[in-house]
Amino acid sequence: MIKIFTLITLPLLLLASPPPWYVDSNLKTQHNEYIGYGSGDTRTKAKEDAKADISSSIQSTIESTLSIHSQENDNKYSSRTTSNIESFSSVELSDLKQVHSEEIDGKWYIALKYVNLPFAKKVRKRFTSVKHLKRETNQYLTSTRLLKELKDEFGFYPNITIDKNILMIGDKSFPISSDTLKKLFSSKRSKNITLDIPKKIKHEEFYFIKIKPKEKAYMTLVQIYENGESSILFDNKKVAKNQKVIFPNPEDYNGLEAYLNDTDTKSKDLTIAVLCNKIKDFSYFDYVSTSKESYAKVYGKIFDAIDGCETSSSIMSINR
Repeated sequence: MIKIFTLITLPLLLLASPPPWYVDSNLKTQHNEYIGYGSGDTRTKAKEDAKADISSSIQSTIESTLSIHSQENDNKYSSRTTSNIESFSSVELSDLKQVHSEEIDGKWYIALKYVNLPFAKKVRKRFTSVKHLKRETNQYLTSTRLLKELKDEFGFYPNITIDKNILMIGDKSFPISSDTLKKLFSSKRSKNITLDIPKKIKHEEFYFIKIKPKEKAYMTLVQIYENGESSILFDNKKVAKNQKVIFPNPEDYNGLEAYLNDTDTKSKDLTIAVLCNKIKDFSYFDYVSTSKESYAKVYGKIFDAIDGCETSSSIMSINR
């Protein structure tokens, strides 16, 4: 008996190969640069994969640094190396540059670059010349750690503008991470206005803010929180020389309540007492309410609003 077989040819399923630059992972880098490689069904997923790759590389650097330092110094870390390690561990991948992107048969391949430099050094690298830049004269801002670090790089205090979480110097913009925001928190003392507030406090404890102006003027009290939210406690209160002001009024309230978000174990609040010789417009900002609080991340505009006024400020740490 003869059997006849029919040859059935099935189409070969060819899987698309990743591009060579992705497979080799050999894009050139300079000192303090990390490149992360990622892939995914969408561009967004590929970027997230690349971010995770950068984070993994940075973590490996931390662990290697710790290991070497432990061997050399018998577990006694120098403050300099510990500081460097902390700067690695607290890095926020908010300033990434895409160096390669390719889509093959519906799959994305992306390479992102992160430059691991202090914020001020990153900013300065964007300028070939700084002669045309304006100088910052805001008394509060020039007292902050951020402006002092920028001065070290520029040779002067560069004029800055902050809109939400973006810092502008000249025609260039830079995203502000939470670590950079903290560098805008400053404890500053003015001879014309004293500010008394707890330095440390527990979550859900109550406290009062005590202020005393040394001259007749208009007083405003501002708070800015670590996540960038801000509020006006009161504004343009007409005060006499040496008049003591307590906020909130102890006859009506138990005080302000210090609190943390559910996911936080600690945080910092910045309180600024402002003394101006004329009424300032704070209508743009959110005001604290005893019934419902609402906040906006407009702290940059607050710095503009208090420019030209006397300020005293204090940082309060909140812990569980």
